Amino acid sequence: MLNKKKYASVLLNYYKSFGVETHIQNKPRKRFESCFSGKKNENSLKTKLTNLKKEIINLDCELKFKAKNFVFFDGITNSNVMIIGEAPGFEEDKIGKPFVGAAGKKLDQMINAIDLDRRKNVYITNIIPWRPPDNRTPTNDEIGIFLPYVEKHISIINPKIILLFGNVASKSILKIEDGITKIHGKWFNYKNPFLKKEILTTCIFHPSYLLRSPSQKKIAWEDLKKVKRKLTTLKI
Repeated sequence: MLNKKKYASVLLNYYKSFGVETHIQNKPRKRFESCFSGKKNENSLKTKLTNLKKEIINLDCELKFKAKNFVFFDGITNSNVMIIGEAPGFEEDKIGKPFVGAAGKKLDQMINAIDLDRRKNVYITNIIPWRPPDNRTPTNDEIGIFLPYVEKHISIINPKIILLFGNVASKSILKIEDGITKIHGKWFNYKNPFLKKEILTTCIFHPSYLLRSPSQKKIAWEDLKKVKRKLTTLKI
Protein backbone atom coordinates (compact mmCIF):
# COMPACT_ATOMS: atom_id res chain seq x y z
CA MET A 1 0.00 0.00 0.00
CA LEU A 2 1.33 3.45 -0.92
CA ASN A 3 2.34 5.77 1.93
CA LYS A 4 0.64 9.19 2.12
CA LYS A 5 3.52 11.13 0.51
CA LYS A 6 3.85 8.75 -2.43
CA TYR A 7 0.07 8.54 -2.82
CA ALA A 8 -0.16 12.34 -3.01
CA SER A 9 2.56 12.43 -5.67
CA VAL A 10 0.78 9.81 -7.78
CA LEU A 11 -2.52 11.69 -7.41
CA LEU A 12 -0.95 15.01 -8.48
CA ASN A 13 0.61 13.39 -11.55
CA TYR A 14 -2.76 11.86 -12.39
CA TYR A 15 -4.44 15.28 -12.31
CA LYS A 16 -1.63 16.80 -14.36
CA SER A 17 -2.17 14.19 -17.07
CA PHE A 18 -5.63 15.74 -17.57
CA GLY A 19 -4.20 19.25 -17.73
CA VAL A 20 -5.28 20.24 -14.21
CA GLU A 21 -2.84 22.83 -12.87
CA THR A 22 -4.81 24.49 -10.05
CA HIS A 23 -7.13 23.46 -7.26
CA ILE A 24 -9.64 25.69 -5.44
CA GLN A 25 -10.34 24.88 -1.78
CA ASN A 26 -13.78 25.11 -0.23
CA LYS A 27 -12.40 27.68 2.23
CA PRO A 28 -9.49 30.13 1.81
CA ARG A 29 -6.28 29.25 3.60
CA LYS A 30 -5.54 31.73 6.40
CA ARG A 31 -1.77 31.55 6.36
CA PHE A 32 -1.09 34.75 8.26
CA GLU A 33 -4.09 34.90 10.59
CA SER A 34 -2.06 34.48 13.77
CA CYS A 35 0.23 37.36 12.82
CA PHE A 36 -2.15 39.93 11.40
CA SER A 37 -5.67 39.17 12.62
CA GLY A 38 -5.28 41.49 15.61
CA LYS A 39 -6.17 38.72 18.03
CA LYS A 40 -4.11 38.57 21.18
CA ASN A 41 -2.03 35.48 21.81
CA GLU A 42 -3.15 34.13 25.19
CA ASN A 43 0.08 32.26 25.97
CA SER A 44 2.22 35.26 25.08
CA LEU A 45 0.09 37.50 27.31
CA LYS A 46 0.41 35.16 30.26
CA THR A 47 4.17 34.93 29.85
CA LYS A 48 4.57 38.72 29.69
CA LEU A 49 2.29 39.22 32.69
CA THR A 50 4.20 36.62 34.70
CA ASN A 51 7.49 38.38 33.92
CA LEU A 52 6.02 41.77 34.82
CA LYS A 53 4.70 40.41 38.09
CA LYS A 54 8.18 39.16 38.99
CA GLU A 55 9.69 42.56 38.19
CA ILE A 56 7.23 44.36 40.47
CA ILE A 57 7.51 41.88 43.33
CA ASN A 58 11.29 42.31 43.30
CA LEU A 59 11.03 46.09 43.70
CA ASP A 60 12.46 47.69 46.80
CA CYS A 61 9.25 49.05 48.31
CA GLU A 62 8.17 49.24 51.95
CA LEU A 63 4.51 48.68 51.09
CA LYS A 64 5.06 45.02 50.31
CA PHE A 65 6.33 44.37 53.84
CA LYS A 66 3.19 45.86 55.38
CA ALA A 67 0.60 44.22 53.13
CA LYS A 68 -0.70 40.65 53.19
CA ASN A 69 -1.07 40.04 49.47
CA PHE A 70 0.23 41.24 46.14
CA VAL A 71 -2.80 42.40 44.14
CA PHE A 72 -2.05 42.19 40.45
CA PHE A 73 -5.17 41.78 38.30
CA ASP A 74 -8.55 40.18 37.78
CA GLY A 75 -10.62 39.56 34.68
CA ILE A 76 -9.91 38.54 31.11
CA THR A 77 -6.38 39.01 29.79
CA ASN A 78 -7.37 39.44 26.13
CA SER A 79 -9.99 42.08 26.88
CA ASN A 80 -10.33 45.29 24.86
CA VAL A 81 -11.44 47.19 27.97
CA MET A 82 -9.02 47.83 30.83
CA ILE A 83 -10.08 49.20 34.22
CA ILE A 84 -7.50 50.85 36.47
CA GLY A 85 -8.17 51.81 40.06
CA GLU A 86 -6.13 53.28 42.89
CA ALA A 87 -4.85 50.65 45.30
CA PRO A 88 -6.03 47.59 47.23
CA GLY A 89 -8.18 48.11 50.31
CA PHE A 90 -8.67 45.78 53.26
CA GLU A 91 -10.72 43.19 51.36
CA GLU A 92 -8.48 43.30 48.28
CA ASP A 93 -5.41 42.80 50.45
CA LYS A 94 -7.09 39.88 52.18
CA ILE A 95 -8.14 38.08 48.99
CA GLY A 96 -5.42 39.21 46.57
CA LYS A 97 -7.71 40.59 43.85
CA PRO A 98 -8.61 44.17 42.88
CA PHE A 99 -12.08 45.59 43.49
CA VAL A 100 -13.68 43.10 45.87
CA GLY A 101 -15.79 43.72 48.97
CA ALA A 102 -18.36 46.53 48.93
CA ALA A 103 -16.44 48.64 46.38
CA GLY A 104 -16.00 45.60 44.17
CA LYS A 105 -19.71 44.80 44.23
CA LYS A 106 -20.46 48.40 43.35
CA LEU A 107 -17.99 48.31 40.47
CA ASP A 108 -19.60 45.12 39.16
CA GLN A 109 -23.03 46.75 39.29
CA MET A 110 -21.72 49.77 37.41
CA ILE A 111 -20.00 47.92 34.59
CA ASN A 112 -22.61 45.16 34.34
CA ALA A 113 -25.16 47.89 33.58
CA ILE A 114 -23.29 48.62 30.34
CA ASP A 115 -22.69 44.95 29.45
CA LEU A 116 -19.18 44.70 30.84
CA ASP A 117 -18.21 41.82 33.12
CA ARG A 118 -14.92 40.91 34.77
CA ARG A 119 -15.62 37.26 34.00
CA LYS A 120 -16.19 37.86 30.29
CA ASN A 121 -14.74 41.02 28.75
CA VAL A 122 -12.90 43.28 31.21
CA TYR A 123 -9.38 43.39 32.63
CA ILE A 124 -8.89 45.05 36.04
CA THR A 125 -5.80 46.31 37.86
CA ASN A 126 -4.61 49.16 40.13
CA ILE A 127 -1.89 51.80 40.17
CA ILE A 128 -0.52 50.38 43.44
CA PRO A 129 -0.34 46.58 43.88
CA TRP A 130 0.03 46.55 47.68
CA ARG A 131 -2.36 48.02 50.21
CA PRO A 132 -1.16 51.29 51.78
CA PRO A 133 -1.42 51.14 55.60
CA ASP A 134 -4.88 52.09 56.90
CA ASN A 135 -6.10 52.50 53.33
CA ARG A 136 -4.39 55.86 53.06
CA THR A 137 -3.95 57.58 49.70
CA PRO A 138 -0.72 56.53 47.94
CA THR A 139 2.04 59.10 48.11
CA ASN A 140 3.53 60.72 45.01
CA ASP A 141 6.75 58.78 45.60
CA GLU A 142 4.85 55.49 45.68
CA ILE A 143 2.96 56.35 42.53
CA GLY A 144 6.26 57.31 40.89
CA ILE A 145 7.71 53.90 41.70
CA PHE A 146 4.86 51.91 40.20
CA LEU A 147 3.71 54.09 37.30
CA PRO A 148 6.32 52.80 34.79
CA TYR A 149 5.18 49.25 35.55
CA VAL A 150 1.52 50.21 35.16
CA GLU A 151 2.39 51.70 31.77
CA LYS A 152 4.11 48.47 30.83
CA HIS A 153 1.09 46.58 32.13
CA ILE A 154 -1.16 48.62 29.84
CA SER A 155 1.08 47.93 26.85
CA ILE A 156 0.87 44.19 27.47
CA ILE A 157 -2.93 44.15 27.62
CA ASN A 158 -3.07 46.69 24.79
CA PRO A 159 -6.74 47.62 25.25
CA LYS A 160 -8.87 49.74 22.97
CA ILE A 161 -10.42 51.62 25.89
CA ILE A 162 -9.19 52.41 29.41
CA LEU A 163 -11.55 53.30 32.25
CA LEU A 164 -9.83 55.13 35.10
CA PHE A 165 -11.74 54.88 38.37
CA GLY A 166 -10.95 57.56 40.91
CA ASN A 167 -8.66 60.52 41.34
CA VAL A 168 -5.34 58.71 41.79
CA ALA A 169 -5.69 56.58 38.67
CA SER A 170 -6.90 59.51 36.56
CA LYS A 171 -4.14 61.93 37.55
CA SER A 172 -1.41 59.28 37.40
CA ILE A 173 -2.17 57.81 33.99
CA LEU A 174 -3.13 61.04 32.24
CA LYS A 175 -0.42 63.05 34.05
CA ILE A 176 -2.75 65.97 34.74
CA GLU A 177 -3.42 68.16 37.76
CA ASP A 178 -7.19 68.52 37.38
CA GLY A 179 -9.22 66.38 39.76
CA ILE A 180 -11.84 63.88 38.70
CA THR A 181 -14.70 66.26 39.48
CA LYS A 182 -13.52 68.32 36.50
CA ILE A 183 -12.50 65.62 34.06
CA HIS A 184 -14.99 62.79 34.65
CA GLY A 185 -16.88 61.73 31.56
CA LYS A 186 -14.44 63.38 29.15
CA TRP A 187 -12.49 61.38 26.57
CA PHE A 188 -8.70 61.58 26.35
CA ASN A 189 -6.23 60.11 23.87
CA TYR A 190 -3.78 58.42 26.20
CA LYS A 191 -0.27 57.90 24.81
CA ASN A 192 1.53 54.96 26.31
CA PRO A 193 5.37 55.11 26.15
CA PHE A 194 5.53 51.46 25.05
CA LEU A 195 2.91 51.70 22.30
CA LYS A 196 2.73 53.63 19.04
CA LYS A 197 -1.04 54.02 19.13
CA GLU A 198 -3.16 56.21 21.39
CA ILE A 199 -5.83 54.67 23.62
CA LEU A 200 -9.24 56.19 24.28
CA THR A 201 -9.45 56.85 28.01
CA THR A 202 -12.09 58.27 30.33
CA CYS A 203 -12.41 58.88 34.05
CA ILE A 204 -15.23 57.75 36.34
CA PHE A 205 -15.91 58.25 40.04
CA HIS A 206 -14.47 55.47 42.18
CA PRO A 207 -17.06 53.00 43.52
CA SER A 208 -15.95 53.60 47.12
CA TYR A 209 -16.57 57.34 46.62
CA LEU A 210 -20.06 56.63 45.31
CA LEU A 211 -20.79 54.50 48.37
CA ARG A 212 -19.88 57.48 50.55
CA SER A 213 -21.58 60.01 48.27
CA PRO A 214 -24.69 58.38 46.76
CA SER A 215 -25.84 61.74 45.37
CA GLN A 216 -23.08 61.41 42.74
CA LYS A 217 -24.42 58.14 41.35
CA LYS A 218 -26.51 59.92 38.72
CA ILE A 219 -23.41 61.66 37.37
CA ALA A 220 -21.50 58.37 37.30
CA TRP A 221 -24.36 56.73 35.43
CA GLU A 222 -24.27 59.44 32.76
CA ASP A 223 -20.52 58.84 32.37
CA LEU A 224 -21.10 55.10 32.05
CA LYS A 225 -23.69 55.68 29.34
CA LYS A 226 -21.03 57.61 27.41
CA VAL A 227 -18.77 54.58 27.72
CA LYS A 228 -21.55 52.33 26.44
CA ARG A 229 -22.10 54.56 23.41
CA LYS A 230 -18.37 54.52 22.68
CA LEU A 231 -18.23 50.73 22.95
CA THR A 232 -21.16 50.48 20.54
CA THR A 233 -19.60 52.92 18.08
CA LEU A 234 -16.30 51.04 18.11
CA LYS A 235 -18.09 47.67 18.00
CA ILE A 236 -16.28 46.43 21.09
